[in-house]
Amino acid sequence: MIHTQEGVPTSSSKWAADLYHLKELHARKYTTEKLLILSGSNSLFGIYTPALENAYGIPTTNFGVHAGLGLRYILDRSKRVLNSGDIVYLPLEYALYQDSKIPSSQLMDFLIARDPYYFRTLPVQERLLGYTNLPISRIVEGLRGGNDRYQGQSAKLYNVANVDESGNQLQHSVSPQMSNRGQLATLKAKDIADGHLTRHSQLVLSEYFAWARKNSICVIGGPPNLLDDPEYHSARFDEFFDVVLDFYSSNDVPFAGHPRSYLLPIDLFFDTEYHLNAKGIKLRTELTISHLGEDPRSLCGRYDA
Repeated sequence: MIHTQEGVPTSSSKWAADLYHLKELHARKYTTEKLLILSGSNSLFGIYTPALENAYGIPTTNFGVHAGLGLRYILDRSKRVLNSGDIVYLPLEYALYQDSKIPSSQLMDFLIARDPYYFRTLPVQERLLGYTNLPISRIVEGLRGGNDRYQGQSAKLYNVANVDESGNQLQHSVSPQMSNRGQLATLKAKDIADGHLTRHSQLVLSEYFAWARKNSICVIGGPPNLLDDPEYHSARFDEFFDVVLDFYSSNDVPFAGHPRSYLLPIDLFFDTEYHLNAKGIKLRTELTISHLGEDPRSLCGRYDA
């Protein structure tokens, strides 16, 4: 029943599918050196790439889409647009360091509707476990022939029409005056479980680093922007941040900046703990440039194949 839905579009997968189409078109224009910003939506709602292009003279694509698609898919999707000599800046959301190999409901929805070939490359056990995450409403939508239209109130913001050609959220769509302060005030600190990286995330990242080395692609880690909370200043989070930094160091991958520097106040956010408003995007972009230094290529020397 679900197999027959492969390639049938859904409204819930349209935003991410449209974003990938736009961002891949931009990234593929540059067959020589480029800078790719790779993460979930914290970069989409957090970095303005023309500022990086002006600072470094390197074509830059904001490849941030949606953390719900999972670490492995986010990294694998980037391989389709990367070439020898490229630089990947990797400010991953913290949940991606504690990811599971079982496909989430968001990833299952997306793969079945928009990338069934990739879905068929997953191990059979993972596909079967992923099926259990699909809500009945999603299955019914597929059986009824799908839907390739934006729907609902959220589509006013989460719409490719609000993204420029290099993959950045348009400033007017996230003006500070439109920020949802009431919603932001209810958000709690992110859960870090036992404070360790999952085996799955370690394996996926290590494999990606090895693939990048083999293809002469530089990877630079970095922190995501995140709404500050007193919990993030606890010893528990200090240890977690150290675990993340130590993982990059143990893989001989540079990491630009410290997680604490990207814990930002509520007036800089728009609608979630990872989504900045226009004022926040400007500050976070400047912060990123300051930590990448005068030339990010100087961080790549230790990462040559």
